[in-house]
Formats: sequence, C-alpha cells, structure tokens
Amino acid sequence: MSSDRGSGTVLGLLMATVLLASGAVSWTLVSLATARQRSAVAADLVALAAAQAGCTAAAAVATANSARLDACVSRGEDVAVTVSVDAPRALGPWDIALPPISASARAGPG
Repeated sequence: MSSDRGSGTVLGLLMATVLLASGAVSWTLVSLATARQRSAVAADLVALAAAQAGCTAAAAVATANSARLDACVSRGEDVAVTVSVDAPRALGPWDIALPPISASARAGPG
C-alpha cells in the first residue's frame, strides 16, 4: 500500500505559492502601465505649460504632477520637454528597484 498521506497539503501549498507569485507579477505590470500613463499625461501638461509660460512654469507643473522635468528645449515657437516619474518598486521578496519611466512631448502652434 502506497502512502499518499500529506500530498494534498503539498499540492495546496504549491498552488498558493503560484497564485501569490502570479498576483505579485500582475500587480507590478499594472503599476508599471499606470506609471507609464502618468508620465505621458505629465509630459503633455508640462509641454503646454512650457509653450505658454516658459520652462520655469513647466517645472512647477511637473512637480505638481509628481514628475521631474528632465529637459525643456525651445525651438522657435515649439517647445519639447522630457519628464520622468518614479517607477513602482516590484513586489515580492526581492524588492527590485526599477528605473524611472520617462516620456516626451512637444507643444507649439500648428
């Protein structure tokens, strides 16, 4: 007679571990997508502020949107900006620090 006693417990623990790991990965991916969208929206707002009021005002708008103004370049009537936001830290036992997420935008007439 073979002993299968306790095999359900091992299988249950394995399934719980897989479920928790997949949840952590999913949470991290959704957080990264949200941060990417935040950086794109901040870049658009900062570009509009820079086109209307200059790079100093653009830096204030970036700060108000929890972003950093990395570059603000005027080319004639056009303004190009680059902003970055901090990426969320990955979940799990490793607590991986991800690089900032940046986005660029341009504003001006035409």
